[in-house]
Amino acid sequence: MLSYAKTISARPLPDYKVAVVFNNGQSGIFDCKYLLDYETSSALADYSVFNQVRAEHGTLCWPNDIDVAPETVWEASEKQYAGELIAV
Repeated sequence: MLSYAKTISARPLPDYKVAVVFNNGQSGIFDCKYLLDYETSSALADYSVFNQVRAEHGTLCWPNDIDVAPETVWEASEKQYAGELIAV
């Protein structure tokens, strides 16, 4: 079984991106634009909904039961390393 870090903090950014911090201390940027292509998450096109992103249960969540698998957030995030850490 593959191991992945869980999201513990999230902050919305412009252009449908989210700054995330993982439970291993690493941070990154997760691009959510692809979610807009799915009917189940199309509500995120409205920035007032998108900006309600939160870290819950180790992943990214929004109102209306929209979420992303924790391993997807970990694997697809553009990681930031020491000296490049982002404030969330």
